[in-house]
Amino acid sequence: MDASSQFTDRDLDASYDESGATRVELADSGSKVTGGGASVDGGTVTITEGGTYVVSGSLSDGRIVVSAGEEDKVQVVLDGASVGSSSSAALVVTQADKVFLTLAQGSQNTLTASGADVESDYGNVDGAVFSKSDLTINGDGSLSVSSSQGHGIVCRDDLRLVDGIVDVSAAGHAIQANDSVRVNGGAWTLTAGTDGIHAENDEDPSKGYVYLAGGSLGITAGSDGIDAGSVLQVDGGSVSVAAQDDGLHAEYDLAINGGSVNVTQSYEGVEGARVSITGGETSVVSSDDGLNAAGDPTGSTGATGVTSSTDSTSVTDPAQSGQAPSAPSGGMMGSDSSASILISGGRVVVNAGGDGIDSNGDLTITGGETYVSGPTGDGDGAVDYGDGATATISGGIVVAAGSAGMAEGFSASSSQGSMLVAASGDAGDVVTLKDSGGETLASFSPAKSFACVLASAPGVESGKSYSLEVGGSSTEVTMDGTTYSDVSAAMSGGAPQGGGGQTGPGQPGFAPGGGSTSGDARIDPGLLSPDGR
Repeated sequence: MDASSQFTDRDLDASYDESGATRVELADSGSKVTGGGASVDGGTVTITEGGTYVVSGSLSDGRIVVSAGEEDKVQVVLDGASVGSSSSAALVVTQADKVFLTLAQGSQNTLTASGADVESDYGNVDGAVFSKSDLTINGDGSLSVSSSQGHGIVCRDDLRLVDGIVDVSAAGHAIQANDSVRVNGGAWTLTAGTDGIHAENDEDPSKGYVYLAGGSLGITAGSDGIDAGSVLQVDGGSVSVAAQDDGLHAEYDLAINGGSVNVTQSYEGVEGARVSITGGETSVVSSDDGLNAAGDPTGSTGATGVTSSTDSTSVTDPAQSGQAPSAPSGGMMGSDSSASILISGGRVVVNAGGDGIDSNGDLTITGGETYVSGPTGDGDGAVDYGDGATATISGGIVVAAGSAGMAEGFSASSSQGSMLVAASGDAGDVVTLKDSGGETLASFSPAKSFACVLASAPGVESGKSYSLEVGGSSTEVTMDGTTYSDVSAAMSGGAPQGGGGQTGPGQPGFAPGGGSTSGDARIDPGLLSPDGR
């Protein structure tokens, strides 16, 4: 999928005709409607027809309700509006074809819910903003949303976040949608007791996806930063996450094709059944695994929602297997053929207390730059892949430093040479790979002490000699084949997966190098349900 299939022209156009709009002036002493399509009953303003409604003023305890026709499109323009509610959502959409919540240029707006979830004529209302229909948020104003006992913004259909400066604080999820969450722009600050963004559809496993095309997301979450019940695709924008559980999580496929992903705190940094990185900047700090491919949620081998090669990745419908989503199960012995990690471009920097890169199946690297500051304990490794699976490299730069007890190197079937070297160092020591002529092929400064280094770069070939320097020490390596190892504990194939517990002290540094990018990982449009509206 791409932005053109996920956002309509009207989503991206926040303009409105103020002269033809109905005006709603909120007031505790009595709200006033000028124009048709809306009415007032005590503290409730109800919109019953399609059209544009410009809302200003304040209600300390009331709500705005949109209950229009099934084919009606409703634009609610907040222009200096503040609504608080002690018994329901501040904004409730019970019925419409689609609602556009537009933030007027330069305006400051507030929607607050202070009560617990309530059962009402609208169903279970569990957010400060609650919509049973498609909801788009756009405009050049600002909005503060808070829910002291529930979720922030809840949409039972597709939620599109297009523009605006928006701050959401919630005891539950900051943002929750059943079918999809799609972000194209704006600046979003999300503080959540549970997930920052949560998308899940219990009835249709092909829905519940998250797509990021642009904008800025700053997420602080008590559970996952972003949790997609289906797939998660990042094509652009910037995401910064501090999470108590996963930074980015997808039940099925997780693809990073561009933009900036910065996970500053997590248990596991980036996790999906399959993980593909084709571009952008990805930085991860985790107390357990940095990148983790756990396989399909059922845990069965051979069931896969992705077909991959060295130059492309195509995601297919996980519902084809007839399996409903459940929590992926990592930490398995053996190999899961539905799990894989593909890195074909971009820059990836991992600082992990557990496995740095952990695939329960295959690991394939064809390009980009990958730097890992792995575990200090021998129960995990900087690189880990499934028993009987393969780790192949045909392009790009990899420097992965960590403990030696579970160390793994690349498979002999790789077309680019690699070396696993018993070279130890302390945090901040510079690891440099040079060819026989003294040219630097790769360089990296790990954030923690390490006992061995896995290194590969374009130019590493059989029959040639290289030096791996750590601080003032140097190890000379002659490549008799595509792989080299002098680490006695090195594993050939996948190692048993353990659980690390250390939290890495900050993000490692790296020196830019070469790396090829070949193709994006794209979600199959047939998997999704863009409505074209």
